[in-house]
Amino acid sequence: MGAIREAIAHLPADVSSDAHGVQAPTLEELFAPPSHSAALDPAASVVQGARGAGKSFWAGVLAKRPLRTAAATAYPRLGLDRTEVEFGFTGLPGPEGLDREKLDSILPERTDASSARIFWWATVLRALERACGREKSLRELLPIAEDVEARERLIEHSSRELKNQVLLVVYDALDTVASSWPRRRMLTQALLEVVWAMRAWKTIRPKVFVRPDQLEDDALLFVELPKIRTGAVRLTWSGADLYGLLFSRLALGEARKSFFALLRALGLPTATREEILARRWQLATSEDSQRELMKALAGRYMASGPHGYKKGDTYDWPLKHLADALNEVTPRSFLGLAIGASTFGDPPPNRVFTPDGIRHGLRRASKTRVDQLHQEFPWIKGVLAPLAGLLLPQEEAVVFKAWKRAGTVQRAIKDAAAKGYLPPFARGDDEDEPALFAAMQRIGVMSRRDDGRLDMPDLFRVAAKLLKKGGTAPI
Repeated sequence: MGAIREAIAHLPADVSSDAHGVQAPTLEELFAPPSHSAALDPAASVVQGARGAGKSFWAGVLAKRPLRTAAATAYPRLGLDRTEVEFGFTGLPGPEGLDREKLDSILPERTDASSARIFWWATVLRALERACGREKSLRELLPIAEDVEARERLIEHSSRELKNQVLLVVYDALDTVASSWPRRRMLTQALLEVVWAMRAWKTIRPKVFVRPDQLEDDALLFVELPKIRTGAVRLTWSGADLYGLLFSRLALGEARKSFFALLRALGLPTATREEILARRWQLATSEDSQRELMKALAGRYMASGPHGYKKGDTYDWPLKHLADALNEVTPRSFLGLAIGASTFGDPPPNRVFTPDGIRHGLRRASKTRVDQLHQEFPWIKGVLAPLAGLLLPQEEAVVFKAWKRAGTVQRAIKDAAAKGYLPPFARGDDEDEPALFAAMQRIGVMSRRDDGRLDMPDLFRVAAKLLKKGGTAPI
């Protein structure tokens, strides 16, 4: 068990990925849940997923041929081995990507929606030219993108050069396109209009990875938007997917020998990389087999003794306590809990995790999740801080009073303006405590119970130092 514990403890602490660059996904990290087939399908133009759900990971897998070939093994019906992929936007600089600085240099701050659509068409043309072996800059392609007939001639000509291959143009990290609500909405809407228009071509398909709150923004005004939203695929992870991911990392990692010895002792099957990728390994998909293995790693319940079952099952407990208010668990949080649990205390020789270690893992995952959420929503820590010490669930009047007493709304607006990031509410929207709660609700940080009281999932509550009867104590 020591080698397995050591291997989990040394999984990368920062389990985030970028579409390319230093943190691009690797072949060793590739795990393919069955439900993600729809997200990778070239026919699915819009894929929405929360932070940490794997949007940038899959964008990176699609872009690299060796990883795309491996993914084709997992999803053979998608034809990924006959697909070319180029980036449209990645939020990163460099020859492969396109970030906000480059976007701003081409598309000035006060530009209009028409210019934004031309810009996005230029990213499509640049991807086409690259797929055909030609390198042209966005500035060179802007005049062609603006001229509808010239643009369509180039698309038709380049499409013929692709022969029987499909070109996928991937857009990722779209929350980074702007630091103000009006500009982000204008750019998002312009891109979605181009995505809708691209349905005219079978051989060139857009693949847009976007956060749900950005896609569901009520201020987006585009007549075909409901159809795009309806057709969007949601990138989610089931409990079996998350345990399959953890166990596949062990099966392909340095503790493979010890891990396989444990599996044989339990009468469970081992697997090769190909069998894992092709989902022919029952520990990647079977909840019953995963429960049996988790029982060996951590014991069955979260407490010992005849009443230990009352504290919950060690298999279910992490999934229940890592879920956000939208009931989604991300692999980043799940692996974070496993890493934290494996580094806590001194478990018995026949265990990898202890119940206290799993609770410690939740605290670590909670802190990491709030820190990462802060990168995306820089106002979040300032909004959570006044709530520290409150007992949940709580009447909304008590929560709103805590925010009002601390001047939270005004501070959030002022800080966002001073530091140049998006505040919790756009200009023109209500700017008060109920609107702040609604913003928290949209991103899955808070929820309202059936009896009207406000609540917060443990994933955020623990790091934010709020209390709950019988719940894991804050950090």
